[in-house]
Amino acid sequence: MDVQKKLARLAEIDGFLGAALFSAEGRLLAKCEPFDIDLKLVATLANTVLVNSQKASVDMGFGRSQFTYFHTEKAMVLLRCLNEGRNPLRAEQGKCHIHLVLLVENPESLGIAKLEINRVIESLAEDFRLPQTAPPPAVIRRKTPKKTTALPTPPKRQHLRDVAASLSNEQVDALFDGLLTQPAEPL
Repeated sequence: MDVQKKLARLAEIDGFLGAALFSAEGRLLAKCEPFDIDLKLVATLANTVLVNSQKASVDMGFGRSQFTYFHTEKAMVLLRCLNEGRNPLRAEQGKCHIHLVLLVENPESLGIAKLEINRVIESLAEDFRLPQTAPPPAVIRRKTPKKTTALPTPPKRQHLRDVAASLSNEQVDALFDGLLTQPAEPL
């Protein structure tokens, strides 16, 4: 089914104002806006809120946030992330990582809006799953005598705990923020 048709299913929600689909990097992929609002701007800002809520939920120790919602004087903003991979910032080979922003003005539609945003984003996953790349061909090597060098010993669990304990929240935030500002990997 066409991506635009899948997004248009959200327009059936009472009080629907618009919806937009973004890549993990924040690139607008598709939108559905029946009213005269600057959906691209609103959804871009909402996508930033989603990324920040994901960072905050990880910082709190609760893991990745998949759904964020806020209610303003004029509308409810529902933000849904579908990330099948492990990287919180980019899509991975064979995986889907998309963000869906839904704007609704009727507070009584919150329940159905939550159900529909989940249903629609799941239906969109196949359309945006990155293709798997074929593994590189096997290389045949001639046998050579092996040198007897000792392999480095893996770090001990306690050492990793010491490293983790030595990092402050500010250092972790700076490292995560550095990931957010890295350019996207070419496809």
